[in-house]
Amino acid sequence: MALQIEEWFGHPLSESSSLVDHLRESETCPFRDLRCTKRLGDGSRSGVCSVKIASEISPVIICPNRFYAQDYLMLKEVAQVAFDCDDPVISPTNYHDDIRNQGVIIAFGKNSGGELKLPSTKGTGRYFVDWVLARIEPGGELSEFVAVEVQSIDITGSYRPEVEQLRRGLKNVGISKANLNWENVNKRILPQLIYKGQVLRREPLCTKGLFFVCPTAVNTRVQERLGNNLLPYDNLQPGSISFLWYGISTLPDHQPGCKLEGRFSTTVDQVAQALNTTTNLPPQGVYEEAIRQQLARI
Repeated sequence: MALQIEEWFGHPLSESSSLVDHLRESETCPFRDLRCTKRLGDGSRSGVCSVKIASEISPVIICPNRFYAQDYLMLKEVAQVAFDCDDPVISPTNYHDDIRNQGVIIAFGKNSGGELKLPSTKGTGRYFVDWVLARIEPGGELSEFVAVEVQSIDITGSYRPEVEQLRRGLKNVGISKANLNWENVNKRILPQLIYKGQVLRREPLCTKGLFFVCPTAVNTRVQERLGNNLLPYDNLQPGSISFLWYGISTLPDHQPGCKLEGRFSTTVDQVAQALNTTTNLPPQGVYEEAIRQQLARI
């Protein structure tokens, strides 16, 4: 399947400005203001945020940091859905004495200045999540929290030749032979969601469950794998799983944005039951038909 790079260091390939050129020369991720963490096979920094493929109308996000556009707007949108309040979302390092008398939501996550130190278990920490949003009452009391899992999609093959063309200053690079690893959605993502959802259900203060943030195309594949018939549970509860799917956007000032394109809430039991129920089978006789077609060719 043909794959084309859509964004490199946060911007379309054809875009050029002093800011964009600086990002690319310094290999800086514009969404986290750090050097790009996405690596190619040779260890160099990829810089690729999203790609186009023939089967999808819109570009697909392939780097989780792409979701953090507009100063982590995605986390603020999750907090609004989960807590239905306007308390500010802050990092642990910004929780100072002068704001401890007001309600806040602290975002605990990797490189946020306060990654949670959870005990390890057999299975090398399968219950770790990307973010925990903790609602803190005035005075510092923990009121409730939700977990947020952020998932882009992996690549099979390599688009390294195309990145090397970009490094040489080319704007119209070729089509890559790489592809999106859709099968990973079924093999890894869904079982982890179920496991983490069950772990969080046992937490007394996790009253709204787990939020799963992904590209629109990934959500489409997830729902197809689950039969497209999950029952909605809009009243969030312990054991809820809320799917939020995003696409890329461009803001009026030409800065990259991230657009919430849909939301659906159900329960971990619904997801587990759907995953273990085989309903999306191909028509009966597909093997026989394939054999007969091949026999006719030889």
